[in-house]
Amino acid sequence: MNYKDYLISTIELANEEKDVLDELASKEYLNPIELRAAKNSLQVIIENSIGKSKRILKYYNCPIVPQRSKDSIQFLYDTGAIDEDTYQNLSNAIGFRNSMIHDYMKFNKEVLYKILKNKTYLDIYNFLISDLNFNQTIRSRIENFII
Repeated sequence: MNYKDYLISTIELANEEKDVLDELASKEYLNPIELRAAKNSLQVIIENSIGKSKRILKYYNCPIVPQRSKDSIQFLYDTGAIDEDTYQNLSNAIGFRNSMIHDYMKFNKEVLYKILKNKTYLDIYNFLISDLNFNQTIRSRIENFII
């Protein structure tokens, strides 16, 4: 799949998951199936943001391949491709995803409810639907990125 088609698919998937999260955010209580749906939709958009950041780096010929999920977000921030707020929001989301996946026995549902009620998932969604056309300076920084 070429880069442009990938970005279109990313937006389509983001829209689908946002619709689910918007509906669940309007509820006072989530039954176990709705709770699982919320967790799944959040995981999908967070992993989609990781994938998008990796694709951006690859598309602009970043010489370093990210090893950890947060690395690609960090690289985009370090090159000036994303601002500090976006970086912090995505970094926090990846941390939340790691908690959902790796600490599932200790998962705190209240954090999930807070994300839904405050609609902080929209920060991830906005990154996913954004058209990141970088100027020559940012492209050059990505192409010549060194840790």
